[in-house]
Amino acid sequence: MERRKLSGPSDIRKSKGLLDRYALMERVEATVQPDVLITNIGELVTLSPLARASRASHVNPDDLGIVKNAWLQIKNSKVEKYGTGPAPALPQGAILSNARCGLVMPGLIDCHTHPVFAGSRSNEFCMRLDGKTYQEIAEAGGGIKSSMMATRAANEADLLGETLARLSVFLGHGVTSVEVKSGYGLSVDSELKLLRVLRAADKKTPQHLTVTCLALHAVPPEHHSAASWAREAAEKLLPQVAREKLADCVDAFVENGYFSADDARSYLDAAKKLGLRIRLHADEFSESGCAKLAAEYGAESADHLQHASDSGIAAMRTADVVAVLLPGTSLYSGIPYTNARRFIDAGCAVAVATDFNPGSCVADNLPMIATLAALHCKLKPAEALVAVTYAAAYALRLHHHKGALHPGYDADFLVQPMATHEDWLADLGRSRPSQVWIKGQRFL
Repeated sequence: MERRKLSGPSDIRKSKGLLDRYALMERVEATVQPDVLITNIGELVTLSPLARASRASHVNPDDLGIVKNAWLQIKNSKVEKYGTGPAPALPQGAILSNARCGLVMPGLIDCHTHPVFAGSRSNEFCMRLDGKTYQEIAEAGGGIKSSMMATRAANEADLLGETLARLSVFLGHGVTSVEVKSGYGLSVDSELKLLRVLRAADKKTPQHLTVTCLALHAVPPEHHSAASWAREAAEKLLPQVAREKLADCVDAFVENGYFSADDARSYLDAAKKLGLRIRLHADEFSESGCAKLAAEYGAESADHLQHASDSGIAAMRTADVVAVLLPGTSLYSGIPYTNARRFIDAGCAVAVATDFNPGSCVADNLPMIATLAALHCKLKPAEALVAVTYAAAYALRLHHHKGALHPGYDADFLVQPMATHEDWLADLGRSRPSQVWIKGQRFL
């Protein structure tokens, strides 16, 4: 079933009628879907070698699983088979789509975003241009706490409309799965409000959402210490989050001036007992010991990582913690880029995400971010493509059914108006996909 073409960034500025418009996006859970046959594919990137091995590290060009002059068959929302040369006979009632000699690749996965917030922090961008640091802006009342004040004042309906608008922009760039964080509420009631908004968004967008409770994003003004808020979040917030199934994961910003590793322990201990998975903001501005903390708690990912120690990286590799790099934040905020080679050479899986948020990175174009990662984080071409597909799925533990075009995997894929994956990586995110499919349904 084909959906209407989604609008772009201008929708974010149009609040009236957002819920009515985005109700059209609500996913349809059909019992049986028609088969789909994509023909005339110039280059098909399958990533089947990674899916077969269930491996996101030690990526090499052969892992792309490229098929030339290809076709792709979908059955009941899953990849059925693919091949080269003449396409198989069209099953009765099947949908036929022509790729027009373009590139077909797995749907993109953005594994670190902050899309639910209110207010603007554009003044902080200009403050940075005038020489202020992230920490100085926060100390002056800006940063996360500025977004907190605006977000607390916003109602759920407006937050939902704005969140759906932002997700639609991601979809227009080919992002079919998204990790979405709370973190601008910073009180029990406000964090619950944001998580309910994200669960509501999950029912209305065709994208798969992994919801993360980022209660430990900053110390709220009602608390005298980081440890005090961490204990309240552990004792009062997380049990309710678990009871209502409002989140899949938790996250914490472990950094000087925010939360220390010791501050976060009560929160992480409670999360583990409640069955909530763990991801962490780690070692962005200084070596805080968070890479080791991520390994200790069996986190699925540690993100940012500019200042991770060699011993922290080794611990991450042993514990199978994915390193998530966020080069958009470095571009927008003027901080160092993370050197991916340190993690790759140690044997870690490396993913790349936008870190879309209202302050330190307003970039919502994941293909552009992938190119930035190749240019500035020292990723090789195959590594950069895998970082926003299969490795990102691995970071969210979706890699057994998403992130590759492998038999039995969800049929999440893009048709790109270009000939090869080299064209896609060199394009700097300028060209939108001509088709976006999620679970065998076309949404663009």
